[in-house]
Amino acid sequence: MTDSPTPQHGSAKASDIPTVLRAPVQYWRQSLAAAAVILVAAGGYALYGVYQKGQVEKAEAALGEIITTKTGTDRIAALDSLAKTAPAEAKAGIYLEVAKTAQGLGDFAKAASAFEAVATSAPAGMKTIAALGQAAALSRAGQDAKAVDVLDALAGSAPKAFAMTIDRQLAVTAEAAQQWQKALAAYERMKANGNVQNASFIDARIADLKAKTAGATKANG
Repeated sequence: MTDSPTPQHGSAKASDIPTVLRAPVQYWRQSLAAAAVILVAAGGYALYGVYQKGQVEKAEAALGEIITTKTGTDRIAALDSLAKTAPAEAKAGIYLEVAKTAQGLGDFAKAASAFEAVATSAPAGMKTIAALGQAAALSRAGQDAKAVDVLDALAGSAPKAFAMTIDRQLAVTAEAAQQWQKALAAYERMKANGNVQNASFIDARIADLKAKTAGATKANG
């Protein structure tokens, strides 16, 4: 009778492992592989985070140098150039400086476009303030109708805390653009919200605008 060879340690093949045990082993190997992929991805993400932080710091340093060494149109040109290569996290600060510099030069069209860029790239809490700045700059540039469009869109999306500020600016800007109905609606919202110090002024504006909208309706009719 021939003895069957005794299996040597380490020589077992996958086919030698009972099926009931093979699945957990295979799953264990797959789990290790998945864990390795996750570790590599996490390491890559961490390195990317460090890189991004370095790029933001580099852009902020460049912004500081531009502010301290350049003025006027030269500063705006340098800031525009920096904004093209800066990471997204640094763009809002750069464009704010463009807006500030442009306003100081009386270039309100440039300031408006810079505020618009801030509203696009800034964190949520800054978007409303940037849009208000954009509308104000558009008005100063003689583009009241465009400013009304910005404020109108803002009124429907901004946090409630900004409602009174937006309506105040919208009412004045819409009147300047001779958009009586929008101005009237803004004043009426202000009155309905209460807590206004100049209620008599708002009542007078509402009465005047109602007369204007009624007159416009008759003229069109």
